[in-house]
Amino acid sequence: MYKIKDSKKKHMIEAYDQDNNLVGEGIISPFMESDLYERPRLNIYIDIKVKDVIDKSELKDQIFDEIMKKSQVIRQENKELDVRIYHCCFSDNKENIAYYSSKKGFNHDEGMHIIKKKITEERFQITDIEGIDFATLEFIDEDEIKQLVEKQNEVFVRGYSIEDIKELRRENQWFSIAAKHRGEIVGNIIIIVKEDGLNNKYGWVDDLFVSKEWRKQGVGKNLIIRAFQGLKDLNIKESRLEVWSANKRALSVYNSVGYKFHEETESSIGMSL
Repeated sequence: MYKIKDSKKKHMIEAYDQDNNLVGEGIISPFMESDLYERPRLNIYIDIKVKDVIDKSELKDQIFDEIMKKSQVIRQENKELDVRIYHCCFSDNKENIAYYSSKKGFNHDEGMHIIKKKITEERFQITDIEGIDFATLEFIDEDEIKQLVEKQNEVFVRGYSIEDIKELRRENQWFSIAAKHRGEIVGNIIIIVKEDGLNNKYGWVDDLFVSKEWRKQGVGKNLIIRAFQGLKDLNIKESRLEVWSANKRALSVYNSVGYKFHEETESSIGMSL
């Protein structure tokens, strides 16, 4: 058995052997999910790293058990929220997927999916939305960049910074379309033109958001269709984006405009507490 201690590093615990050598670490990192889900959700990301000791699997299990104890405490402190504990890794990491999937209650039930849409329609039907104007953003106006970042950060926990937007200006081909209400940004889509391994160009949806008060009014769908038209004008015949499989609201919009599953790049194995 090993001694488990709280680390001086935030959100970590450490395991020591009888000679007080550090032989393993566990991450327990709680954070609020973006407001894209129907109910507020607290995620607890976990990860375990152990050195190559003789009883490596037993050490890993001991750290896991301690992680679960601490996660249950977090659960009790947040009774008003949905709470999910999970490990996330690249989808080719078979070892981690097998380990966490073996734990009671844990399931490989979410993933980061790349979905794609072939742009073949001769004409896209773009409809007007009362109270909304659509405009191309050039990322030149500092006040406009600041407003875009503030609005996007209200939706995403880990959103753009002002420097991120300025960095996007250095991409070879990109465009951004904003939805505005009385001059204020309430939604936006950013498309970057990329190439796959076969040199096929596609439009990557780097960001898409709609402010909470303007959802379920067709703003997001309208932005996507306008982006399709923009890609068609550039003779780009495909659009791709990534989305969490658990984000049913976003997927319903993407499916409605023709996006289809392409591949899973990250696997999330977890359970509700």
